[in-house]
Amino acid sequence: MGVINVSAGSEAVLKLGDAAANVTPTSSDGITVPAMQDIVLNNSTGVFRWKQLDLTSESAVTTPSTNQITLNLVVDPDTFFGTGAGSIDLVKDGGLYGASKNKTKVYFSAFFNGTDSTSKYITGSGYISGLAPTVNMDAPVWVTPVTIEVDGDFSAITTV
Repeated sequence: MGVINVSAGSEAVLKLGDAAANVTPTSSDGITVPAMQDIVLNNSTGVFRWKQLDLTSESAVTTPSTNQITLNLVVDPDTFFGTGAGSIDLVKDGGLYGASKNKTKVYFSAFFNGTDSTSKYITGSGYISGLAPTVNMDAPVWVTPVTIEVDGDFSAITTV
């Protein structure tokens, strides 16, 4: 059995941008999210269940999936607030806060083992929500959760 080990020189990477072309392994146009503490890619198939008087168990059918990415990160000013106008990417210009506030559709690539030529990753698009920056005396740097509510399906890609 093989594993994807992110402590062996490769790392989990999340790229965000306002177009799919800005989140490819070789693109530098979007944001590569720094200082992630964790990341979760959730593909939750919906299920409708019902009971019938003539059966001793529930019946079930699947419904469309709810897809979501959640992560926690140490707040970087350029990533959170953006770099200002001037780049070719609205997400880079406005940051996570701007993309959430302006309801900008965000394209993403979540890389499992770096962005080299053998990378495996998940792509898609959605909307940023769930920003809740916090700081306190026991954790004196700003940290925030981030949620990407995925619009549609995840796509799995292996670069070659």
